[in-house]
Amino acid sequence: MGFRINTNIAALNAHTNATVNNRSLDDSLSKLSSGLRINKAADDASGMVIADSLRTQSNSLGQAISNANDGIGIIQVADKAMDEQLKILDTIKTKAIQAASDTQSPASRTAIQKDVNRLLEQLDNIAKTTAFNGTQLLSGTFSNKEFQVGAYSNQSIKASIANTQSLAIGNTSTKTDQVQVGNFATSTLAHALDKNASVLTFTGTDAPLVSTAGYATGDTIRIDGVGDFTIQHISGTMSVAGTGGFAITLDRVLGKTLSVGSTLGVGLVKTTAENLSSFPAITAATGAVTLTINTTDTKGFAVGDQMNVNISDGSAMTYTLVSIAGASTGTTSGVLIWSAAAAGTGGLMSNATVSMSSRVSMGTTLSSSDYAQYTVEGVKLDGVQMTDASGNGVAQTGLGRVADLINAASGQTGVKAVANTEINSNIAVQGGTLTSAITINGTTILSAGASLVSSDKDNTLLSAINAQTSLTGVSASMEADGTMTLNSDGRAIKLSGMSAAAGLNDGVYAGRLELVKQGGGDINVSSSHYTNAGLTTSNAASAKALTDITSSKVLSDLVYGQVDDNNDGLVNSSDKVGLLLTRKGATKAMDIAESAISRLDAVRADLGSVQNQLIVTVNNISVTQVNVKAAESQIRDVDFAAESANFSKFNILAQSGSYAMSQANAVQQNVLRLLQ
Repeated sequence: MGFRINTNIAALNAHTNATVNNRSLDDSLSKLSSGLRINKAADDASGMVIADSLRTQSNSLGQAISNANDGIGIIQVADKAMDEQLKILDTIKTKAIQAASDTQSPASRTAIQKDVNRLLEQLDNIAKTTAFNGTQLLSGTFSNKEFQVGAYSNQSIKASIANTQSLAIGNTSTKTDQVQVGNFATSTLAHALDKNASVLTFTGTDAPLVSTAGYATGDTIRIDGVGDFTIQHISGTMSVAGTGGFAITLDRVLGKTLSVGSTLGVGLVKTTAENLSSFPAITAATGAVTLTINTTDTKGFAVGDQMNVNISDGSAMTYTLVSIAGASTGTTSGVLIWSAAAAGTGGLMSNATVSMSSRVSMGTTLSSSDYAQYTVEGVKLDGVQMTDASGNGVAQTGLGRVADLINAASGQTGVKAVANTEINSNIAVQGGTLTSAITINGTTILSAGASLVSSDKDNTLLSAINAQTSLTGVSASMEADGTMTLNSDGRAIKLSGMSAAAGLNDGVYAGRLELVKQGGGDINVSSSHYTNAGLTTSNAASAKALTDITSSKVLSDLVYGQVDDNNDGLVNSSDKVGLLLTRKGATKAMDIAESAISRLDAVRADLGSVQNQLIVTVNNISVTQVNVKAAESQIRDVDFAAESANFSKFNILAQSGSYAMSQANAVQQNVLRLLQ
């Protein structure tokens, strides 16, 4: 090799190798001192990207775990609050059961009502004050909330907590079917009746289509598909001929539009007593065929009613009401026109006394078999006999049996039913001699000629009815006002001869189905009527159920709600406010409380599912976070064993490099020997 002085190749090589080794030694010291394999991007560019991503994911998962635990905390707060509310509801239902017993006096029911009012106040207080980090949980505002439980966007769990205040739970739908086995009127409407109308006007065009018999001012009627209404006034002329125009004023608006061509179905709910004392002295000619009576009170009188006129010579005439000409001013005054089949003889009409002979029923009385088949929420039930071949109620039949079938299927339909087969005379029992026998379900109760005392003070009629209960299935009780209440064992009640005696028109009283559905929503119930047990021949012309619009109640109605506790067919200001104040209201309160309990249980169950979901999520992402950290450690953290070996190698090389550099520099001294 040549000897050169200007360029010391050996020294340069030694220097280069030493520089590279020193850089590696510095990197090794950096790794050993920091514990990281990657201290700068140059250490491992792709590895750094992966490690940084894993670190971000791990940190995000840590926050997600915190979020999920916060969510669990929210749910636990809400759950315990609702647990207290459920305890309140259990107490309320217990008190409703207590109030539903007739062993309670009005004073004790009042005390129960006050207690329930306080309990509901506390239930609402819990709903309004339960909060987490300033957010109310049970007032209905915690809806569709999201808990971020993942490292990336849209990895969340949604949760909602329903409103648990008394205004929002206990939703219970109610509906009644008034089953008319005969004695209902149907008419085809020539013009629409608006839902906002409270005056039903029938002009000369469509008046002939409307059956006029049975409508009386003061009576309560059921309009099919709408509900119960009290007739406050009849104006215009309502007559047997049906040729005049007339208007019927109701106590409230219809609430549902009845279109042209639709069928107006009407049944009688309650009759009103006639005020015969409002009649002026009769001044018609002796034995007149027609009587025209101007009266200040037309309440209770219906076209078709019959009146006895006892003339001064002892003879009597029977007149039928053929026309009511009501005043247009909205008062109850009007003109009643009566007609006799033939003229009477002798006696002075001016000295006559009058009494009601019979009261007309809507439609015709059924005197044949009827079978009903109900369909509830799409579930078709077995057919049930309503009347026998004579139209009488039969044991183990009627709405009582229908209610049993509906309740047996309530697991499928969610609908429960109670059969109300109670009727009240609404007119006090009249004293006098019976002109016709009184019969109930084909059994004679009292024969014609029997005498009754006013208000049945000697219990003649009451005892006679109750003596035949085993045959008729009907029992009787007297009310404080002298009226009589009949109640059957669930079968239909066919009456005859009680019209003049107690204002109960001849006909079949099948009763009402009171339907209840927890959770709210419409109650889909329909029925078909047949003349035979095989349910093949329709009886729609003679029997049908007159329905009403589904109404709803909530838990707060235990305080502010009303029921028809005075049995006048209406819920109005004359009924007590507070469901626990009456047996009927307490029964409804039981259903409402049960619905509220079911609702809160459902909300708690849903929250329990969400809590379980959050717990599982926490468990999963906790494991994921550990695995992500492990993966990051594999990339980012240094292996001290391997790096210590590397450091030792680089350290030795640094020392040998220094020696080599020294030797390379010494080699140049050999050139001086050539110059000596």
